[in-house]
This record gives sequence, C-alpha cells and structure tokens, in this order.
Amino acid sequence: MIEWLNQNQGFVMSVLTAVYVLATIVIVVYNRKSIKEMQESRKAESRPYIFAYLHKDPRDLCFYLRIKNYGKTGALIENIEISPKLKFVEETETKDFLKNVVLAPDQLLQFIVLEQKEETMKCNYNVGLRYKSTQTDKEQFEESYTLIVQYAHQMGYTDNKTSNISPEANALKNIAGYLDSIRSKL
Repeated sequence: MIEWLNQNQGFVMSVLTAVYVLATIVIVVYNRKSIKEMQESRKAESRPYIFAYLHKDPRDLCFYLRIKNYGKTGALIENIEISPKLKFVEETETKDFLKNVVLAPDQLLQFIVLEQKEETMKCNYNVGLRYKSTQTDKEQFEESYTLIVQYAHQMGYTDNKTSNISPEANALKNIAGYLDSIRSKL
C-alpha cells in the first residue's frame, strides 16, 4: 500500500485537494445561511411592534383605547382602522387623528371611549394597523386582529416586571400572559 501511495502521490493529493475544496464550499454555504438568519433575527428584534387594545379600569364606567409601541424602534402610523367604530371625544375617525403619528419605543397613547362599558362590550372589534419604522422608509408592517371584549368584566391584567430581561421583553411576556389568560377563560 505504501508503494502504491508513493507511485500515485499526485493522484492522492488531487483527491485530497478536491475533498478539501468541497468541504470549504459546504462550510461557506452554511455560514452564509447562518449569517442571513442572524440578520433577519436582528431585523425582527429591532423593528417596531404596535398594538391597539381596549383597556378596562374596574373603577371607570368606560373603556380606553390604548395604542402602544412594544418594539425597539420608533414607528410612524400610516393607517389604523377599527370596526365597528368607537365613540371618542370628537366625532372623528380613528384613522384621521392617528394618521402620521410617531410612536417612540414603549410609548403609549390612550383615548377615552365615550360610551358605557356595557355598550362597548356588545361586539368584537376588528383592528387593522399599517405602520413603518422611523429608521427605514422601505419597510411597512401590517397587523390585523380582533379584539374580543365580551368577557372583559371577567378579565384582569397585571403588568409583571422581571428584573433580568429588558422592558420590551417584559412587555411581550405580559402580552403573552394576557393572551394565555384569555385563552384559558374561553
């Protein structure tokens, strides 16, 4: 065998070189995939996340519409639609007074809904949000969901803070807990 290797040294070297080149190509392809996933993850982590929801304070007779940016970058609201319509202080539509509003990270806007909470609880509300990041004009984000308020008199919301995670992660954790509590009550 040693004699054969000595006689075919060029062939063995070229096979080893080919294996090395193939292994290098595979490593480069997997590294590129990994880098792309990391970039997408960073992008998703740093984008704005705006949610609109109805908040009920047990001490009040009405709901509040809250719009909050849970993301890490500012957002420009391009459009918001809530149907059926909610009554606010002025008879303007939600999309009119919130168009082009900029929400900083963790900023909360709150509006009084001018009807008794029993009246507001009669139906579910469809929310459509379109916004973009203040850092890049290219990316638009759209959210659509349904706010179910018929069980609002049974629900409570507690804002929990975990000290070893960021405020954004705390906010998302609280939202997840709130949604889990809704799911368990259904």
